[in-house]
Amino acid sequence: MYEVSQIKAVFEKLISGNEELTELFFEEADFVAYGQTEDCLPYVDIGIISRYIVEKKIKNETDKFQIFFDNVEEIYHYSDSEIKDFLIIGLFEGIQNIGSDKIDYYFSFNQWLGKESQIAWDNLIDYWEGQGWRLSNEKTKRNKK
Repeated sequence: MYEVSQIKAVFEKLISGNEELTELFFEEADFVAYGQTEDCLPYVDIGIISRYIVEKKIKNETDKFQIFFDNVEEIYHYSDSEIKDFLIIGLFEGIQNIGSDKIDYYFSFNQWLGKESQIAWDNLIDYWEGQGWRLSNEKTKRNKK
């Protein structure tokens, strides 16, 4: 179980399996301090990851996305409510906000999101925008048939 006291383990899992992301994260975050000082800023540091994901999506460099989103799903599934909120508010909202005018954040990550993280992703959009975006997707699906 991932608990808020284990935020360092959450970051380690998020960046695992992606050397480029790991290197970027260690360059930009004061990762050594996690668990040793109260000066850690996890909501700032998760922004490093959100920006990286958006930049890679824009460049269509998504070969590491499945590993990343599998890690997200595992963390989400085995986490307390504080870590789930951290993923939703920090990571998902970060990706959606950073990419809002650059990518189709409504649907362009669906192929990589796991079952639980997909629900959280969609519910976040519902929270800010209502469910109208879901209806437009249903119309698109029907018109393609």
